[in-house]
Amino acid sequence: MRNRLTSIVIVLGALLIAAAPAAAQSNSNIGGVVKDTSGAVLPGVTVEAASPALIEKVRSVVTDSAGQYKIVNLVPGVYTVTFTLPGFNTARHEGVELTASFTANINADLRIGSLEETITVTGTSTTVDVQNVVTQRVVTRDVLDAIPTGSRSVVNMGILIPGVTVNNQDVGGSAFTSSQIAIHGGRAGEQQLLYDGMMYNNGQGRGGQYTAIATNDGTVQEISLETGGLGAESETSGIRTNVIPKEGGNTFRGTLSGSFTNDSLQTDNLTDEFRAQGLLSVNTVHKIYDVNPGFGGPILKDRLWFYTSVRAWSAQQYVAGMFFNKSTVPWMYVADTTRPALNIETNGNESLRLTWQASSRNKISGQYQYGQQDRPYYGYSLGQTLASPEAAYASKSIPSYLGQLGWNAPLTSRVLIEAGAALANKNFFTFLQPTAGNNPSYQESSTGNFWGNSRSTYGENANWQMNTRASVSYVTGSHNAKFGFTFQHQESRTTQNISNNGTLLTLLNGVPRSVTVWATPLLLKEINKANVGIFAQDQWTIRQLTVNAGVRYDYFNSYVPEHHLGPGPYVPTRDVTFEPVYNVPNWKDTSPRFGVAYDLFGNGKTAIKATAGRYLEAPLLISFTRVANPAGAISTSATRTWNDLNGDFLPQENELGALNNANFGRSIINTVYDDAVPETRGYNWEISTSVQHELMPRVAMNVGYFRRWYGNTRVTDNLAVNPADYSPYCVTAPADNRLPNGGGYEICGLYNISPDKFGAVSNLVALSKDYGDDKEIFNGVDVSLNARLPQGIVVQGGTSTGRTMTENCFVVDSPESLRNCKVAPPFQTQIKMLAVYPLPWGGVQTSVAFQSLPGPMISANRVYTNAEVAPSLGRNLGAGVNGTVTVPLIDPGTVYGDRLNQLDFRLSKLFRLPGNRRVQANMDLFNMFNASAVLAQNNNYGGSWLRPTNILQGRLIKFGGQFDF
Repeated sequence: MRNRLTSIVIVLGALLIAAAPAAAQSNSNIGGVVKDTSGAVLPGVTVEAASPALIEKVRSVVTDSAGQYKIVNLVPGVYTVTFTLPGFNTARHEGVELTASFTANINADLRIGSLEETITVTGTSTTVDVQNVVTQRVVTRDVLDAIPTGSRSVVNMGILIPGVTVNNQDVGGSAFTSSQIAIHGGRAGEQQLLYDGMMYNNGQGRGGQYTAIATNDGTVQEISLETGGLGAESETSGIRTNVIPKEGGNTFRGTLSGSFTNDSLQTDNLTDEFRAQGLLSVNTVHKIYDVNPGFGGPILKDRLWFYTSVRAWSAQQYVAGMFFNKSTVPWMYVADTTRPALNIETNGNESLRLTWQASSRNKISGQYQYGQQDRPYYGYSLGQTLASPEAAYASKSIPSYLGQLGWNAPLTSRVLIEAGAALANKNFFTFLQPTAGNNPSYQESSTGNFWGNSRSTYGENANWQMNTRASVSYVTGSHNAKFGFTFQHQESRTTQNISNNGTLLTLLNGVPRSVTVWATPLLLKEINKANVGIFAQDQWTIRQLTVNAGVRYDYFNSYVPEHHLGPGPYVPTRDVTFEPVYNVPNWKDTSPRFGVAYDLFGNGKTAIKATAGRYLEAPLLISFTRVANPAGAISTSATRTWNDLNGDFLPQENELGALNNANFGRSIINTVYDDAVPETRGYNWEISTSVQHELMPRVAMNVGYFRRWYGNTRVTDNLAVNPADYSPYCVTAPADNRLPNGGGYEICGLYNISPDKFGAVSNLVALSKDYGDDKEIFNGVDVSLNARLPQGIVVQGGTSTGRTMTENCFVVDSPESLRNCKVAPPFQTQIKMLAVYPLPWGGVQTSVAFQSLPGPMISANRVYTNAEVAPSLGRNLGAGVNGTVTVPLIDPGTVYGDRLNQLDFRLSKLFRLPGNRRVQANMDLFNMFNASAVLAQNNNYGGSWLRPTNILQGRLIKFGGQFDF
């Protein structure tokens, strides 16, 4: 282990010398044009940008032959921009507020005069970026501190952007940290997580569910969320989030924030209507808290700064309808209604950042974050809501950390070098409850409830990744060229065990029925050898037109290393070695990116933009590569009938029948890749057009159209069957006024496999285009407003209307795939808004966050028996006389539930103290109107059809505060 760690450190150090992004990777710039009073451009003007946010205090450039300048890679903050040229007066623009991923357009007109004469313009912040084409939202520190967001995380900021979707609707911080977001028909798993420009995913995959650390809000200066028009630096599309960290400064400053709520501060929103439908309980809050101090300042003034922060936070919920087991008999479950089950996630993060101005042209930064994540009943987070608490397995991350280094070197006023590297490591162990030990796990098949012990595999999920990034920028003012590369390496190691020595017990109506045995222990390893990107990005401004053009080459190679598996309780003689499997995948792709921005009137207040770009899929290491892992193809379980002869509810060998799986414990590879798949990467094209206009100072509106379509998609073809092996049949929908047209209609286009081919499996994963035209297309329009008015008033929000159409009207195996092969749901609209409004008296401030979202899609899946199908089919079902088929009674994308409307409100009282200190006391009302919108419902047609399975949590009051000093 020590040798491996040493190797990692050596590799990381070597790559740092040659690689990746540096301190304060915010992509913040100041640019513009300098003219004289006649309108002629002025080359050779010295332009200086000064800010307390810069450890080097000031950055300077000189205007080019077109009178244009650009100062790139600045940190967010408030700047003073000064223009000087011998023989002309000096112009100074003060109060330029610069946010992440934004180019502030600051122009100047110089007139002939003495150098001592200075003309000062204040409050010159711009709201329209007339050069960059990326669509983005920046959440600044003052907004982060002002609005009610539950847990102050990247996801909770992102969900307030029109068009963004999330997999977990939050009320007051009740949602756990493994949430992920997407936009404009993108994949949630392709969300990019960056901290100071570096990826902080763990080694298993991408997106919000695969993070190495839970971010520490105390370290955050602002958050940039780029949602469209991403340049050549980006491998994938979707949402690119970047946390811009606090760096400290020449003045010691600190903050202490905290919040708390519990079950006594939540209102019941379980309505009589829901109770009548059979929903008798819902998840509710037990306790939520967050404590987050931070402090920073100079170690050496103007040379070395530090910032450190510690955060501890927890979200604890009661699990609806589940209780501890009070039975003294192991094979019985008796709910102890005085002890409801809890789902808990507790996180910690300790962070230290150093920023060193090594010389006038060399800045070095380093940051280390160590995290803790404890989920004592993790099974509930994975949907095991029918488990008694002792049967819901636990999880704890040991270790969990992110370390990164960066180097930033403006060698001249025109050449900038950036380099850095990051290492992220996380092992989220899953383990049995301490109280469960090696007890048997029982499940009652009539209800699905299980108790005694976990029924899921548990063990290590050890993974790590390192990523580097390097770039060189050449900036003249009108011309900004950037060349660079990215590199990432990932490794994943998973072990799997089953409780009770690989034995799970099943009852039916309390009577022993069967035993499931497992071929554990298992070991699965996958390695992403190299994910390399080489890019060139060029930005050229010609008068009012700025062209953004780029190209990116990507190389992605993963493999399965050698595996060795030894014996287990039910495979006592196993001693097998699997050879490595290479090039799964081995992808090489070239992707163009293009965009134009036109300053319509030449005054920096109206921009017309258009973008087009090709982006790549981002597969999970544990999904795509694992399909080719022979250890992952082991037939891991088998069932044996159980006749409990002695009535002890413990199986003995003479009570068990034969294994129902003759291949138990063997590696049976029944899914393989077509030769083209490991060499052909999925992609999507995104195009957009938009108009951005400044309605008044500090108020801008944006209207944009977005379109995305996918290519090189994949299908699974079962080679053991063909379309002729399927026979058609029809069924009749039940008469039900909740169904379209009252039900009673005939449903045809259904097909069933022939009995002689039932259960035959030999899957080939192939490219869809080999079978037909596979379409997935998103179209949408966003309208947004961004206003930062005097006296601290902030308004941001808008609407997003769009839909994703899918069409795959070709046959792979069953002709039934032609039924509903084209799904074109109606265009649906999101409405989102946040606002901060300081009242004109007593230091009182209010803020709101509002979301109005479409309801969930409704389906009705009915199970039909062999007796109901056979008359139309002309034979028994392929599964036999006891077989069943499930038929959707409602076409997908045609029926939706009621909208979700959620309003969160905050009332704050600000106390300003001597010495630039401030206290802010908060009272938050989440889901202020106690809405009980349905988030998910039972879509299985029957007595429980449409019964809600998850609703928005009830009104929650949370108290909090912040002390800035």
